[in-house]
Amino acid sequence: MLNEDGSISILVFGLFSVVLLSGVVLTDISAVIVAQRSLVQATESAAQSAAHALDLDVYYQGKHSALSFLVSNASPVIPIDCQAASNRASETLADIASTANRSYGGSGDQLGGSGNWFSGSDKELVRRELTDIQISNFQCNGTEVLITTSAKAWLPISFSLFSFESVELSASAGTTSVKKRVLSLFGIL
Repeated sequence: MLNEDGSISILVFGLFSVVLLSGVVLTDISAVIVAQRSLVQATESAAQSAAHALDLDVYYQGKHSALSFLVSNASPVIPIDCQAASNRASETLADIASTANRSYGGSGDQLGGSGNWFSGSDKELVRRELTDIQISNFQCNGTEVLITTSAKAWLPISFSLFSFESVELSASAGTTSVKKRVLSLFGIL
């Protein structure tokens, strides 16, 4: 007859290890998903800011003025000054990143210097796990802006065995500014 003493404890230990490892993997995956959404929101904010860089020379040439809708089918697209748009996008992204660093202690580590994942304000746009946020591609054709950003997302639980502590993320956003026809007491604007 076989001695089966302790065989259940090995099975329980094995299942506990699988559940624990699954929890770690799911925690890291969730952190990466949230960091990706945060990077997308920051990219969209930078693109919107860039799209508001009005090219005054083109706008006031007549073909983009408010009165042009009365006499022709002028384009409702607002012209964008590409150089100013690039500057605005960079400033917006830098402001978002620096605000996040100030809120989380500015230490650059994954715990934000406080050791608590839930500290800081809920008003922040960028998660503390994101570092090295930068514009990797900026395209502007005078009416549209397309921005691609990249960042490094630190994993909340990392194993030194795998030396896998962070993930490179990227996000893209494009936008344009359009005038809307509005009926007012003084005519169509």
